[in-house]
Order: sequence, then structure tokens, then C-alpha cells
Amino acid sequence: MSQTYPWIENKLEQISNEAFFDRLPHAVLIDAYPSWGVEELACRLTQKIIGMEGDPREIPHPDVLWIRPEDTKLKIERVRDAIDFVHLSSQVASRKVAILESIELASIPASNALLKSLEEPPDNVHWILTTTAYDLLLPTIRSRCTRIHLHNAARDDTVQWLLENKVPQNELENLLIEFGDAPFAIKEAFELKLQSLRAYLLQGWRDTSVDLNIALVLRDQDFYELLARWLRITARVVHNEKAPEAMRFWDELIATRRAVHDQSNLNRQIQIERLLIQWFRMKQKIRRRKAATKIMQH
Repeated sequence: MSQTYPWIENKLEQISNEAFFDRLPHAVLIDAYPSWGVEELACRLTQKIIGMEGDPREIPHPDVLWIRPEDTKLKIERVRDAIDFVHLSSQVASRKVAILESIELASIPASNALLKSLEEPPDNVHWILTTTAYDLLLPTIRSRCTRIHLHNAARDDTVQWLLENKVPQNELENLLIEFGDAPFAIKEAFELKLQSLRAYLLQGWRDTSVDLNIALVLRDQDFYELLARWLRITARVVHNEKAPEAMRFWDELIATRRAVHDQSNLNRQIQIERLLIQWFRMKQKIRRRKAATKIMQH
């Protein structure tokens, strides 16, 4: 039996009413925060449109084309494959569906190639685009699609789902903080026993030297998601310490995430080591300032 995700089923029920399917948009853009299930919602919506029971990501269907990024890029050749596909006649179903996963990773030429087909698709053709970085999309892409935003579930619902999926209660709080309540990321982190970035960064708060060996462990994790976790940890430091140094480090993390998006050849280990050194320096400055303030108060 397939896994169920209450927050996704609730959204699907909300959008897939009779009126929606009578006027089904030719281009849909599904967006959410990372690890909340945009691809799962795209899968469920495709199943309803086509009338299939299997997972279109795994089971071939002549009227469905599912395209994923390759090497962190959605290549123009694959977008052209999708455009060619939608112009073929449907074979089994009454409609055709082309899904482009992580559309934010499309190059500008690939995005431009897609625009005309989004604006004037053939009859009974539906595009489903997914993204976890809505603000990075070209305005011309956004304006040609009907947006479906997958809202985060309430924390109680997330906790209940994670407990049902065997994530231990005593590990949940740290995972919820580090992974921003995102259920898929938390479940994966627990199952893969991912190195906790938060545990390393905070246990070393009073260290007098920086240990770069952790970079060897962290470099194999999803770098974009790793930076998102680091941002959440830094946000708590900003809130708790009210420190300008933490805010500057936050800005550096944002700049690094942009660079990851724009440059596919960034050396992850070097970037992680650079950020670890900056984190250590930030901690030193915060400690010194707090110590100086304490002395002045006495």
C-alpha cells in the first residue's frame, strides 16, 4: 500500500473538486518549502488527471512524461523533449501531462524555450511544474502558470506523522529545529543517520579552535539543503544573541546559496570549510563582546 501524507491529501482534496477539473489549467506551478512534498503532490495530481493508479515517476505511461534535473540543471534538451512530447496525440488517456521537476534549475534558454508552449499548449495537454524556490523563477514562467502553493502542515500533524513513521520521540525536537519541521527531510535524516550540523555547531560553542574534519562528513549531503539547515540554526543565534556578527553570517549563507544556484562547479568541501571558519570567528566575537559587557557591568 502506498504511503499517505495528510497535508498533501488535504491539498489535493481542496484543488481537485469538480469545478477545478472542468476548467483544469493548461499550466500548473506547484511550490512549497523544501522537503514538504511538491513532487508527491504533482504525482497525485497527475494520477487524477490521467486516471492511473501507479506512480508516474516509476511506472511508464504513454501519456505522461516526467523530467527531473540532471547534475543540478534542467537542461534545454530535456525541455525540448517535453515540448515535442506534448505535441503528440494521446494514446490511452484523454489528456497528456508533462511534469518538469525543480523548474528553478532550468537555464534561461530552457525557460525561454518553454514559454510558448506554456502560453499556447495543444488541446488536452497539461504542464505541471514544481519548485521549492518560487522567488528564483522568471516572472514570465510564473505569470503563465496557475500557482498551487502547498502549505506547511501544523507542527502537531507533522509530529504525529513522524511518530507513526518510527522517528523516536526523544530525537524529534532537535530534528524539528534543524530541518524546519519538514517531514520528508526529518524522516530521511533519521533513516540515513545524517550527521547533525546543529549538534556539531552548538557543542563547539566554547571551542578555542575550529575542527574542519566535519567538512569531510558534510560534503556528501545535499549542499543546498545543508545551507538551509545552517540558516535555521543561525536564525536562532540571531534571535537569542541579538548579535550583528550573526546577522552578517546569515547574509554570507544567503550569498552562498545564491552561488550554489548560479554555479554548478562550486567545491562543496572548500565552501563548507570557509563557512566553518567564519562561524568560529563569529562565535569568538560574540563571546568576547559578551565578556567585555560583563566586565563593564561590574
